[in-house]
Amino acid sequence: NGPAGGPALLPHGRSRSRSPSLKTEWSHARTPSPSSRRGSCSRSPSGSSQQSAKRRRNRKDYGMETMKITPDDAAVLANGKTQDKIARASEAEIELVRQELCLEIRGTQQQRRRARKYAGIVMKQCMGPHFVVEDFDEGDLTVLSVPPDVVGYVQGQGGNVLRSIEDEWGTLMVFIDTDLSRAQRLAIFGGVRGRRGSELKVLSAVETKMAGYYNAIRDEVVHRDKYRDTAGTWGTDTMTFRDEGEISYALGKQGGTRRKLERSSGAIVQYVGMVAICSGTKEERLRAREYMKW
Repeated sequence: NGPAGGPALLPHGRSRSRSPSLKTEWSHARTPSPSSRRGSCSRSPSGSSQQSAKRRRNRKDYGMETMKITPDDAAVLANGKTQDKIARASEAEIELVRQELCLEIRGTQQQRRRARKYAGIVMKQCMGPHFVVEDFDEGDLTVLSVPPDVVGYVQGQGGNVLRSIEDEWGTLMVFIDTDLSRAQRLAIFGGVRGRRGSELKVLSAVETKMAGYYNAIRDEVVHRDKYRDTAGTWGTDTMTFRDEGEISYALGKQGGTRRKLERSSGAIVQYVGMVAICSGTKEERLRAREYMKW
């Protein structure tokens, strides 16, 4: 149900009674012509399914390599969740061989390279202030600045908030800096879809504690990774809600309506303060905008 017991959004069919549709207009990025599209991007960021593994093995550059590690590294990687996190973010297959102190990595050349990089980051635990974005970014990195006063809120107790975002979006997230008196850079590694979902989730949390922060970095957020998906139409649309009533309706009970909207449209939909941000291919964004108006 929506606010005050009203009907919730039903993306694949209209509600039984007329809902107070959103009339606010979206602002959206222009996309290339249809001739530049190459297909759509899948909703799931995970590379663990049998189908995706089969596609990897059919690639000419598919192969296996080993990465030597120390006993301390092996202890860090022994957690199955840690290996799964690296595998999902890199879309490679990861196996720890403890008796030989090595990590077996299977996948395409790019997937293996990213898996090695992510494993190194996890084992190192801390990036440090001398982190150079260009040395780590091969089209798989988003760096978001988080104000110092909300770093703890974004991390959660024992890092549980960041870990839950990683699990949801198949990404690897690590704070780079160690000077807690200044804004902290948050590195988000993974595919374009997973990185975007993670980034917007963090931005939503930051805006909750520091209203107006999104406006200061709006252009950077909206134009990030434009056209950088397999379809060549990736972009971001935004809509500012007129009042609390609109955002309550669009959010739904415990965020249920927003999650339905994401699942049915295939787009990433997140609310940052009074702004709805929708990222995805052109078709996904069109569906999300249409469904939200119902």
